[in-house]
Amino acid sequence: MLPAWSPPEMILEIAGDDSALVTEMIESYQSDTAKRIDQIRVAMANSDAAVLKYQVHAIKGSSKQMEAHAVASLCEQIEAQLREGSIDDVRGMAQQLEMRILEICAAMALFQK
Repeated sequence: MLPAWSPPEMILEIAGDDSALVTEMIESYQSDTAKRIDQIRVAMANSDAAVLKYQVHAIKGSSKQMEAHAVASLCEQIEAQLREGSIDDVRGMAQQLEMRILEICAAMALFQK
């Protein structure tokens, strides 16, 4: 079952009757998060906490803008855990983040024209 998602009011106001703009914004989010997930995988393999923090923070920001609340919330949890522990403490959470992003992108795809 896909998570509930609909385009944020701000996006709908900007787009007006231009559904292509909504599609473009969704595609931009999907493309950006896919690249960042690739970078997270590399950071995890290299135990590079700095890169992981940067990528998670960027995903959090774009997810908040797109009202992908479950993704943004998990990013906040990862950031908090990284402040308190090591990269090893967030391995499972990073995998969950990838799954949540895939789920929200699938939900967003329903709104693409």
